[in-house]
Amino acid sequence: MKQGQLRRETRLTLLPPRFIFIELNKSCNLRCAHCDFWMLDDADSQNYLSPARQAQIVGEFAAMSPDGAVVTCGGEPMLNLDAYFGLCRTVRDAGLRMLSVVNGTRIRTSQMAERMVLAGPHEISVSLNAPSSFEHDRTRGISGAFGQATRAIKLLLEARERLGATDTRVYVMGLIYASNHRLIPQFYDFVLKELKADKLKLNFIQPTFGQSGEIDPFFAMESKVDSAAVVELIKQSDQRHQLGLNPQWLDDVSMYFESLADIADSDRGWHSQGRTARHICNTYDRNIMIDSYGMARLCFSHDFRGEKLEQPGDLLRLWQGAADIRDKMRDCNRFCGISHSVRRQSSTMEGLAKVESFKAAHAGRSGAE
Repeated sequence: MKQGQLRRETRLTLLPPRFIFIELNKSCNLRCAHCDFWMLDDADSQNYLSPARQAQIVGEFAAMSPDGAVVTCGGEPMLNLDAYFGLCRTVRDAGLRMLSVVNGTRIRTSQMAERMVLAGPHEISVSLNAPSSFEHDRTRGISGAFGQATRAIKLLLEARERLGATDTRVYVMGLIYASNHRLIPQFYDFVLKELKADKLKLNFIQPTFGQSGEIDPFFAMESKVDSAAVVELIKQSDQRHQLGLNPQWLDDVSMYFESLADIADSDRGWHSQGRTARHICNTYDRNIMIDSYGMARLCFSHDFRGEKLEQPGDLLRLWQGAADIRDKMRDCNRFCGISHSVRRQSSTMEGLAKVESFKAAHAGRSGAE
């Protein structure tokens, strides 16, 4: 089959999006070395999407994809609790699942943990960079951040048990980079055995999130990772904890770090000329990212056009009319392809089965672009 025929066939089988990401803010209370959002603020929040418009967009997404999920992103999304729990309520009322990654600093009491379990996201991921306070605090830029994150996880798990809220998942979102990659087995042990969280999800270093300058010192220092060691240590953890990992995902992880090893200008971050050896992203087939102002894109990058969601129906129109965006994205091998949010391969066989189930449930429903 020729390339043009393949792309036409892909359009004929376009499925609804599985996820929409709604940005709630542009600020953070940590000082992470791998993210620049803490240098921003919400001074122009009067121009953000209103709760009413958010609700319209969520409702439109629910009609497009009743089995889909909404993901909050920022910044630290819990800095504005009214906006945070307002969106959670909107998503729950629409019958959708809500997912959120937080740094844990706002979950300080059992009362807040109970509110999260009862009225917050169905899936709560707390960010953690290492199984030790020194490394986490060093890269998060705030002394005591490790204690706040781990306490939040414990409070959430205690609240879930106390309330019998079996529908709530409590995960840890880990980041792997040069200084911590040999701690992977200890990381899994700490999260699954000591904290007793439901899962450790692994993300891998990319250029600094939000970074727009010419120099990216953290990526330059932390991107040279021993790919063979990472894969072997993950395999050991899989055997020890029966994780059910997807071997194709592990192949992508290996390829990713091998690609990074060949980059000569890693200090330039997103401006680097380096790329991954092969295409590993499919955000354009499953995601819509919506920023604080209502600009919607099929990925977080601004390299591809977006559309402002101003009227009812705009979300569906964007999704069904994005053939030109998808054609360009299929040739994109930027470093962000390894991200948990956009990568083609699920890390576990269970996750892969969920993807196939979604495809089977919606095949033939959504029509062509």
